[in-house]
Amino acid sequence: MRILIGSLTYPLHNGVTNSINTSVDGFVKAGQKIQIVAPRYQQQLARPEHRPVMASPLSKFFLQLFGKEERMFGYKAYGQIKKIAQDFGPDAYWLHTITWAPNAFERAMIASKKAKVVTYHTLVEMYGQAYGGELGALRMVERSRKVCNAADIIITPSQVIADKLRSYEVTKPIKVIPTGILKSEKSFSKSELAEKYHFSPDNALLIFVGRISKEKNISALIKMAATLAKMRQDFTLLLVGPGDIEETQAEAKKMDVEKQVILTDGLPLADSKACYGAADAFVFASQSETQGLVLGEAMIAGTPVVALNSPIQAEVYPEEVAVVVRDETQFASEVNRLLCDKSLQEKLAVEGKKFVEENFSVDGMISKQITVFESVTAKVTA
Repeated sequence: MRILIGSLTYPLHNGVTNSINTSVDGFVKAGQKIQIVAPRYQQQLARPEHRPVMASPLSKFFLQLFGKEERMFGYKAYGQIKKIAQDFGPDAYWLHTITWAPNAFERAMIASKKAKVVTYHTLVEMYGQAYGGELGALRMVERSRKVCNAADIIITPSQVIADKLRSYEVTKPIKVIPTGILKSEKSFSKSELAEKYHFSPDNALLIFVGRISKEKNISALIKMAATLAKMRQDFTLLLVGPGDIEETQAEAKKMDVEKQVILTDGLPLADSKACYGAADAFVFASQSETQGLVLGEAMIAGTPVVALNSPIQAEVYPEEVAVVVRDETQFASEVNRLLCDKSLQEKLAVEGKKFVEENFSVDGMISKQITVFESVTAKVTA
């Protein structure tokens, strides 16, 4: 098969890029032909299958006002995508981004007579709520329904998101395929991170990996750190990722934990993943995830997870393998309980790793995804 992938955020360091790369690696190994269309973020190609097209300078300026790296497609992108499709001859289009308005890849996909697959990575209703209030949330529900119903099949990484799409009145077939997770090939030690980011190696190290932004509920982590600081001073909260760095630093200073909270800003993907194994606990507060790959990445690295309850909790971090915080006011005390209980840390490290290995197999993901594409392309060409 020949599959044309479209994403607005590729190859930025995020869960969508990670998911795309994992799928492409597996598809190429299985003999499938892939090309990835995205706005141009850099001059060099992220991988041989990467086909960057024109990005919108206006969107870059506008999104930077919100501390975002993302771009929209430029005015010439639609023609460039059509030319790529003409030369490549795809059997199927695979959309990985749903936004507030139709983007160039989405338009090209819908205009084609080829098979159309959408992977619903992000609970965009929550993003709409965060940046546009109730009207923003309603708009993203409408867009989700319209785009998904224009596809032949939708892939979601969790059943809870499949159920959410049904509540939006999405009528097309939905296949739940969790994204596969691999353990990082390298791991930093706590002393290495302590030397690089100037904190005591004797401190308990709490870590978050991901975008530092409103939709990730970073404020809850800062509040947790402020409450924890009243219980103990020997900890560091390391926030690994790009985003609203200055705003988050200002919030930490306002809550008098600027010494405990350290932000790395964006790191190379391999370095971000290498941070997990150095931590005593991974802390997580986002409510907008469809799978939360970083949770699995932490667990497979043997790092215990303490996370606020969220829609994906039962599927992605059940209570048997993580400390689940049901009440945000108890976040700090639950983190402190874990840090004081070595046997619990050891238990969660073992059980979490086992859970990810058994439920988030990369080989299983690739096999199921290929089956989806074989089925949908056969139906479209029949």
